[in-house]
Amino acid sequence: MALGLVGLAVAAIVLILAVDSPTAPTVYDEEYVSGDGSDKIVAVPLEGEITSSDDTLGGTQPTATPEGLADALRQAADDASVAAVVLEVNSPGGGVTASDEMHQSILDFKKNTGKPVVVSMEDTAASGGYYVSTAADRIVANETTLTGSLGVIFELNNFAEAAHKYGIKQVVIKSGKYKDMGNAFREMKPEEREILQSVVDESYSRFVEVISAGRHIPKDRVREIADGRVYSGSQAKELGLVDSFGGLDEAAAIAGKLAHTSDTTVVRYVQEPTLIETLTERLAPQEPQAEQIMDAAGLNLEPKPYYLYRP
Repeated sequence: MALGLVGLAVAAIVLILAVDSPTAPTVYDEEYVSGDGSDKIVAVPLEGEITSSDDTLGGTQPTATPEGLADALRQAADDASVAAVVLEVNSPGGGVTASDEMHQSILDFKKNTGKPVVVSMEDTAASGGYYVSTAADRIVANETTLTGSLGVIFELNNFAEAAHKYGIKQVVIKSGKYKDMGNAFREMKPEEREILQSVVDESYSRFVEVISAGRHIPKDRVREIADGRVYSGSQAKELGLVDSFGGLDEAAAIAGKLAHTSDTTVVRYVQEPTLIETLTERLAPQEPQAEQIMDAAGLNLEPKPYYLYRP
């Protein structure tokens, strides 16, 4: 029992240190992929939904967050042996702001270092995943890659009918008539829909701009193809949304050519969790079962605009 108490005390101290100490920039390990040259092509995975970072538990951030990607690009910028970066995108997209921050990080990296960035699309690179990709110098996809879904979605749950059926009422005290706009316990008013539509339209216009600028496609043409539908890699190439077919090998070869080098080694940035991160993850409280069910059913999105493929 005494040993158990000591162990809990040590774990508590570690957790406090992990939470209270500022998060240092991530340092990624390098996993060998191929080649034996003196110049490095760095593959940076962008896997899963694009989200803002969660600093509540400290530790490193995945590269599907603006902070994680910025750390990876910072490491690549500081390494003189890195000639270029390949961003391995396998993501349905995510938050509008997070996607835009990641897009800007890539543009800043290219401007400040002169090192090219090539995107290698994997199974899915849709919506925000494509938004981020438009900052690259070239986009490589598989013919079967699922991409597109170019647009914005803003989802709100509505329980008005169920609340009326079961006698559930919500009392709202507000400072302005639109303060509870999107309230799940009543039907949305036409003027409220117009306001939220204006927010969606603004984010959509931003999406059109980055596609037009990154892919050199006139905005009117972008609006024709950016109607929310998904495209296969083959269809995307016909539309000018991707440049060529292939996997990481093809993307790395293109990156090397853009960097004017063929003497390359391809490495991948990977994260090995530290002891503190492992303990923090194990000690963190689990989500309530009801919240887990809502997540699985896709009913728990934060009410905000998303560049997200939602089949």
